[in-house]
Amino acid sequence: MMQGLRAYLRRFRRDEDGVVTVEFLIMFPLVVWTYVAMFVFFDMYRVNTQHQKAAYVISDMLARETENITPTYIDNTKKLFDYLMAVERDNAVRVSSIKYNADRERYEVVWSRARGDQQRLKTSDVSDWDDRLPLVADMDELILVETWYTYKMSFSILELNDIDLHSFVYTRPRFAPVLRYADTTS
Repeated sequence: MMQGLRAYLRRFRRDEDGVVTVEFLIMFPLVVWTYVAMFVFFDMYRVNTQHQKAAYVISDMLARETENITPTYIDNTKKLFDYLMAVERDNAVRVSSIKYNADRERYEVVWSRARGDQQRLKTSDVSDWDDRLPLVADMDELILVETWYTYKMSFSILELNDIDLHSFVYTRPRFAPVLRYADTTS
């Protein structure tokens, strides 16, 4: 009986039938996970690029304005951003006009308006943004457009958290010296 068991174990050790099936069963989950991960990461980069392009469109649109900006204009800017992102989420847009005061050696907020879950910028927020904003002449103004978007992961198989995207785009007014804000409600 012992010799029969030994002979069976030797045959079993040399038998290669079904090896491909076992290898497939071991590798298949890894192949599926890799494919899904590539899809999610590609989609994440696509959405990030779309987010940046939407912020640049809004910034360029504001830079071309020669008339006063109104609350309705800011509301429609947020609607445009939502439309360009093509997904209804808790998106946010903040538009600010910032000037550089050479006497005080700091940036100052001329006006700021936000839509979505963000607050207006204050001078105290931007006073130390020397590393984030470009050098400009004394009392020269910039238009700052900031947008926020939450990227929701497509598949929970990756166990990754949602990613908050934030864009920061500044532009100089093109056809007017400054971009003015006029609150029509007052």
